[in-house]
Amino acid sequence: MNVAGRVTRKPCYGLSEICERWGVSEPDIANFAIAGELTLSIVVAQLALEDGSAEEVDDGQFVDIPARHYRFTGTLDLCAKDAWHVMMAGTRGVSAFRAEPGTYRCLWVLPDEAEQFDVSRERLVVRHAERQRFEAEQAAAETVAGAPPLVVQKSGRGAPTKYDWDEFSCELVVTTQIDGFPESQAALVRRMLQWFAARNQYPDHSTIKKKVALLWRRYHEALARLPA
Repeated sequence: MNVAGRVTRKPCYGLSEICERWGVSEPDIANFAIAGELTLSIVVAQLALEDGSAEEVDDGQFVDIPARHYRFTGTLDLCAKDAWHVMMAGTRGVSAFRAEPGTYRCLWVLPDEAEQFDVSRERLVVRHAERQRFEAEQAAAETVAGAPPLVVQKSGRGAPTKYDWDEFSCELVVTTQIDGFPESQAALVRRMLQWFAARNQYPDHSTIKKKVALLWRRYHEALARLPA
């Protein structure tokens, strides 16, 4: 919390708060979800779950291999189709949740318990990390397209945020040395926007673009001078 006692970070955010922050409607959120561009989640307490791996036993045929059964309390990510149906219909019975590739996460159906978990629109939230990721991608897309940004970072009280541009320059050099130069300057801008987002910082994208452009131009000028 800041000195005024105002909460500046939450573990997750409700739909109305997200819509107000981004200036979009709930149907917009549903479209982002079904397109796979935004992950919606729910908060649960002591929900019985089963985790496991999905192994291919024949060409295109998979079998679930359970790994553990447990009671889960926390935030679960919804599959895109389930999130969209909840947004459109207001409620949906869900039996599986998003998991890492090659794995699965589903309800552990116990005796006398329902085979689906009812999810209502009011339960939907966006994780803090997912909000940051989405906003960084929107800013990066605005950089490439030159269109007005969807996300406008709200200004806070007090002095403006200070960014360590020396550290930015070091990271820019290190990442191009280790990860290499991407195929386009826009991709390098997106990489550095994501670096800032991981630090919960959102400087103006045009400033990042100018700083990246300098290195990009000098690097390709140097390449052009190399013997053929």
